[in-house]
This record gives sequence, C-alpha cells and structure tokens, in this order.
Amino acid sequence: MRSCDLSSGAAKLALALKQLGIKWEHARDTWDDATARKFHEENIMPLTPDVKQTLEAIGRLAEVLDRAERDVSDGGMF
Repeated sequence: MRSCDLSSGAAKLALALKQLGIKWEHARDTWDDATARKFHEENIMPLTPDVKQTLEAIGRLAEVLDRAERDVSDGGMF
C-alpha cells in the first residue's frame, strides 16, 4: 500500500505553471504597457525557476520516500 503520493500534487503544480503561462500570454494581447511589464518581471518571471526547483525537490523527496517504503516493507530496520 502506498503511503504517500507526491506525483499527483507535483503534476498539478506543473500544470498550473503551464496554464499561468498561457493565461499570461492571452492577457498580454490586451495589456502591454509598462505596468504589465513590471508585473511580469516581479510576479510571473520569478515563479518559473521557483516552481521548477520545487518540482525537482519533490522528485528527490519521492525517491527517498519510495526507498524508505521499500526498506520498511522488506523488513529493513529504522
């Protein structure tokens, strides 16, 4: 029995980032001024590397949890 599923949350986060990019591109069709550029630089741009770093960390954590679960199910000691 799987005790922890990080992949579905990570997938939702990745999808949300992709959808944000699509929505932002649509918004830029009608909102293209200095304020829009400032908003993009301060709010949208920083999200991409932060989310990617978070997804990588979730992937590493999932590997550790999988290994721990295997160790426990194989009769490994804590």
